[in-house]
Amino acid sequence: MTEDPTLRRVADANPVPGVALSTAEEARADAILERITTAPSVVRPSRPRRRWWARAAAGGTALAAVVAAGVLGTAPASAELVLLEAADGAATQPVGDGEYWYVHERVTESGMGADDLGPYDREVWHSRDTFLMKDETSAALAAAEHGESTMDPSLVRVLDLTDTVEGGGPPVFGGNPQFTWDELDELPTDPAALTEQLTAGMPASDHGYEWDLWSQAVSLLQGSPASSELRRALWQVLAGIPGVELVGYTSDSAGRDATAVRADFSDKNLGIEELLLNPVSGAVLETRLMDDDGTVLLETTVLEQGPRDGAPAPEPPLCGPGSVPEKSC
Repeated sequence: MTEDPTLRRVADANPVPGVALSTAEEARADAILERITTAPSVVRPSRPRRRWWARAAAGGTALAAVVAAGVLGTAPASAELVLLEAADGAATQPVGDGEYWYVHERVTESGMGADDLGPYDREVWHSRDTFLMKDETSAALAAAEHGESTMDPSLVRVLDLTDTVEGGGPPVFGGNPQFTWDELDELPTDPAALTEQLTAGMPASDHGYEWDLWSQAVSLLQGSPASSELRRALWQVLAGIPGVELVGYTSDSAGRDATAVRADFSDKNLGIEELLLNPVSGAVLETRLMDDDGTVLLETTVLEQGPRDGAPAPEPPLCGPGSVPEKSC
């Protein structure tokens, strides 16, 4: 067995003092113990020794931690385990403080032939009472219409969209229902209570409960100033959604290593949602919407997300009231 490098690491680490494992580590340890004792390429230990390994995992020893962090770190067993690992990772990442919450995304609309668009960038700055956006969509559309490969930078403006918030209130985050920054701070961090809170204000729709919950949790992870504790709970909510499948290791469009999971909502004519994440840090890297055949229709890559102390000054809109030069839309 010590000819296997991973098992040799386990042997070198034994005996060791016991340490507590996280929920994800315990689940991953159980999975790897089963894999080690059943895989034909590894010598099967005797029955008493298998029981010893199982007791070690249940007792939360550092030996099981080595297994969980080593072997399972390179061989995720299921989407649920990956999402639980992301929950643990998010809990260790400080969100930080700043007047604004900044998100920089790159968007590609494809799979539609002549209507393909992008990639183009979108940046947003949210404070508790201000919403600013710099969006290249108009420039990308103009370039596509003229068959050009480059965008006109004069068509890209930093716009103050605060007054466009429905109801005239402060900026909001999430899908439906939406939450102000202050309301995010009040959301529960217990996954069961959070699930109830996220769905309490959901309007009745034909989308289905799982799609609504998935979209809400992903949206908050992808673009809101949720605290570390809330991010952990959001990943735990996603881990509890049935039917989510593990795709495996891949790279996002920015070339970053990622693990992908997939939720199939094609029975509701809502396509297939694929989520690329870094389970170690608990960060959303990319979301993909695919049709029933797996063709990517919309790809959104989160290039940067975090607090900022300032934001750029808003510029006149391209058209309509306040545009310079004045131009009707």
